[in-house]
Amino acid sequence: MDLKILDDLSNGIVFIDLNKKIKYLNKTAKSIIKKEEGDPCFGPFDICKNCPIDNFLKNGMFKKVENFDTKLLCCNKTVCYSINPVYEDGKVIGFLEEFRDSTKLHEYIEEIEKEKEFNKIVLDSVIDAIIVIDEEGKIIQYNQVAKNLICKEVDNIKGMNIELLFNKKVSELPTNRKDVFIETPALGKIKVSLVATPMKNFKGRVISFYVVPECMLSSDNISKTRLISKSPSMSYIIEIAKTVADTNANVLLEGESGTGKNVLAKYIHNLSSRRDKPFIKINCAAIPENLLESELFGYVKGAFTGAIKDKPGKVELADKGTLFLDEIGELPIYLQSKLLHLIQEKEFERLEDLKTRKVDIRIIAATNRDLYQLVKEGKFREDLYYRLKVISIKVPPLRERKEDIPFLINYFIEFYSENYKKKIKKNFSRSIKNIT
Repeated sequence: MDLKILDDLSNGIVFIDLNKKIKYLNKTAKSIIKKEEGDPCFGPFDICKNCPIDNFLKNGMFKKVENFDTKLLCCNKTVCYSINPVYEDGKVIGFLEEFRDSTKLHEYIEEIEKEKEFNKIVLDSVIDAIIVIDEEGKIIQYNQVAKNLICKEVDNIKGMNIELLFNKKVSELPTNRKDVFIETPALGKIKVSLVATPMKNFKGRVISFYVVPECMLSSDNISKTRLISKSPSMSYIIEIAKTVADTNANVLLEGESGTGKNVLAKYIHNLSSRRDKPFIKINCAAIPENLLESELFGYVKGAFTGAIKDKPGKVELADKGTLFLDEIGELPIYLQSKLLHLIQEKEFERLEDLKTRKVDIRIIAATNRDLYQLVKEGKFREDLYYRLKVISIKVPPLRERKEDIPFLINYFIEFYSENYKKKIKKNFSRSIKNIT
C-alpha cells in the first residue's frame, strides 16, 4: 500500500499496525506529534484514552472513534481526530488515524467565551437596563437590571419577543431618548426614559432605559407609588428593595425626615406577593399615646367610654398584607412588648378582649431616630429592635444624591401641571446647575 500520496495533506495521517507500531505518518502528523515511523503509538502519543485497537486485539470488536476536542500529551496541542480500521483481503491489517490541529480554533473559542463573560460583567455593572434585540424583536442579549425590570421570575429571557414583554411595538420605541410608558410582566405599567439605537452592522437595536419614576398601582388601584432616582446610592437601595420584596422578612427603613421612607415602603409592598392585599400605615408619632393601642390593635364594645361597637385596629386590617409603622421610635415602651408578641406569635388581642386573633402580616417600620441609641438609653426594647431590623435600609438625604434633583424637578413640574391644569414653562436649567 503506497501511502506517500498522503504526505501533503493538511490533516495529520498516521497508520498503525496490529502491533501498535507506527508504520507511516505524513509530514503534518510529524510536525504535530513529533514521532517517526517505527515508534510505538502508546505513551505520550496515546491520544485515545479508551483505545479501540486494544479492544479489537482483545475480542475482535472495533468501535469507530471520533473526537472533536482532545489534548495531546506530547505537544500540548488540541486536535480533532478519528480512527478507522484498514482492510486488506477482507482482514484488518491496521488502523488509520486522521487528525488536524485545532489549537488555534480552541483558543479562539476560549477567547470568545472570555469576551462573552467580560461583556456580561460590564453589562451587569451598568445602572441602566440594557437589551439587544434582532430585527424580529427577539432578545439576543441583556443585563441583570433589564431582567429584573422585565421578568425576574424567568431564568433566561433570551429569545423572548420584546413587543410582548413591553406591550409596545418595536417601531414605537424612540431612537432618541424619551420618556415612554411600557408594561412589563414584573412591574406592570412603568414610565421609563428609553432609547432604542439601531445597530450599524447588524439588523437590530440596542435598547437602553431606566425608570423615571417606577410607577405601580397600590393595593386599592387608585393611588400610585412613584420612586424617582438615577443616583448610584438610590439605585443600590432600589435593587435591595427588589431583592427583599418577595420575602416575608421585616424591614427597617432608617433616614432623615423627608427622604421618602414611606414611598420606599409602599414600593417594597407593591413588588411583593402581597401587592394585591392591604397596605396599612400608622404614624406612631401622630396619634396620642392614650389612643395608640386601640388604634393599632382595635377594641371591643365597652372597652372604654365611647366604645359603642367593636372596631378592628390597623393590625387586623393589614391581615395578609403589609403593616407600615412610621416613626417607630416614638412607640411607647409599654406597647413595644405587645408589638414584639405580635411579631413572634403572629397573634394579638383587641383592647379589653379575651379572644386571641391570628394574623398574617409583613411589617415595615421607619424611623428618623437612632434606634440603637434609644436601646442603649433604655427607651426601646433591644429584642424588638432586632426583630424589626431583619433587613435594614438606610435612605440617604437628597443632599447626598444631588443627581436626582433634575428628575425630581421634572416630575413635580409634570405633577403640578397636570393637577392644576396649568403648563409650567419656566426653564430651571441654571438653577439646577447651581444646586447640583
